[in-house]
Amino acid sequence: MSRTPRLSVRSRPRSGVLSAPLSALLTAVLLTAGCSSAEESGPPSYDASDALEVQVLPQLAATGEDLEAADDAAWVVEATLEDAEEGTTVTLHAKTDDGAWEAVSEEETDADGEVALATRATGDLHVVVGEGEDAIGAQVSTDDAPEPSFTDDFDEDSVDEPDGPWHTRDQGHIGVRTCSRADPSAAEVTDGRLVLSVLDDPDMGDCQLPGRRKEFPFRLNGHVGTEGVYGFTYGFAAARIRTQSARGQHSAFWMQAVGGQTAGGAEKGGAEIDIMEYFGDDHPEGGLTSFTYSLDKDGSKQTQGGWVPDLEQYGDDWAEKFHVFSVEWTPDEYVFRIDGEVTHRLEGETSGREEFLILSLLSSDYELPRFNGKLPEKMEVDWSRVWETGPN
Repeated sequence: MSRTPRLSVRSRPRSGVLSAPLSALLTAVLLTAGCSSAEESGPPSYDASDALEVQVLPQLAATGEDLEAADDAAWVVEATLEDAEEGTTVTLHAKTDDGAWEAVSEEETDADGEVALATRATGDLHVVVGEGEDAIGAQVSTDDAPEPSFTDDFDEDSVDEPDGPWHTRDQGHIGVRTCSRADPSAAEVTDGRLVLSVLDDPDMGDCQLPGRRKEFPFRLNGHVGTEGVYGFTYGFAAARIRTQSARGQHSAFWMQAVGGQTAGGAEKGGAEIDIMEYFGDDHPEGGLTSFTYSLDKDGSKQTQGGWVPDLEQYGDDWAEKFHVFSVEWTPDEYVFRIDGEVTHRLEGETSGREEFLILSLLSSDYELPRFNGKLPEKMEVDWSRVWETGPN
């Protein structure tokens, strides 16, 4: 079922992590109140201006309960208005299926003059500020966005098959997961979605954590990656995910360096890029994080990112609806988004290595004492997609 995408106001961070005031879904009520959807005889009239900078990002927004193809997600259009007062209205115009030009999205600039809008319409788009003779604007096209280089809508051959891109990772009973291991039985493709689970391990008894009297059943984790099959360097990576609800395990979409991470900084040694990790509903910190980890020249771990503050502005229905989680990775920064809305911008040196994709639902030892659900717990992935851009 097609749904109107979220719209957002984008803010530029000052010190690595930010969360800007962002709008809810554009509804018919909002259109009636502030963004006219009346048919127009042609594209809007305006004067082109260098004061307005506009770019079209890939299809990074698709909130909803139902499955849908990656090709049906909404395009994200970001605009920056020079010397704009906060709250300046910016409108996105597109030609709809019936051939009429309509105002399909409207938002207000933030304190930095930035705004993001979204539309499922393809082709030419017009971004307009002001009205009548005072209107300025810019024309862009969805053709300007990067072309997808990897897409998996998850069919029966996607996981643990010779020609499939995803394979169960070799992880078990080590590190922070001494009470769990990855297993193919916890990763299943069904009805066009990847279902990753945390299950009781039928071949094991209970696990005793150091320093705790309570024992926990050993678990099997859904944990798959594209290592040895697909990797890339620089671009956008996205996955449409519906998370688990309970604490005690975390849904994750992340990347690691091909061949393993090494010391020497992120550019030389690669990085772990945690696009999203969700630690369950009712978490005191909101439950959702984005992090990056790299090793400096001495081999010490360098960490950026953190919890997503004010998580409710991006949604409160993570286990009920799918959301698109993405990262934009360039040589100078990582930009993390939920349905096209910026949650973190981490500036500085980034991985210069080829990285591969990982999807997982993991029960780490430190989470087990907080388990408040009932096994099996499940995470669903509708699709995953990458748009390679290269260093430029």
